[in-house]
Amino acid sequence: MDFLTSDSFVTVVSVVGSAVGLFLALGRRIDRVEKGLGERIDRVEGRLGKRIDRVEDRFKQIRELKTAVSVLDAKLDERSVPQRLAVQELPADYSVGDEGESG
Repeated sequence: MDFLTSDSFVTVVSVVGSAVGLFLALGRRIDRVEKGLGERIDRVEGRLGKRIDRVEDRFKQIRELKTAVSVLDAKLDERSVPQRLAVQELPADYSVGDEGESG
């Protein structure tokens, strides 16, 4: 029974009890911090996802605009190519076998 009342035993029990208390308190604190960080990460991921969606929408719009500009450019190139001018005379203006005009 002297061992249970000795200073060494009391010191060991006090140190172990304090360590267990600190461990439990620290564990609860770590759990709260993990929960808070998890919620923050979820919010950030949500905002990042929305931002990525907006960037993708802008990219699609730019791609559509680029396609429209390419089509317009092709049409302008097609119109700007010199065209052969074909003049077609009506056959009624000249008669076959007539002599040239004199005057």
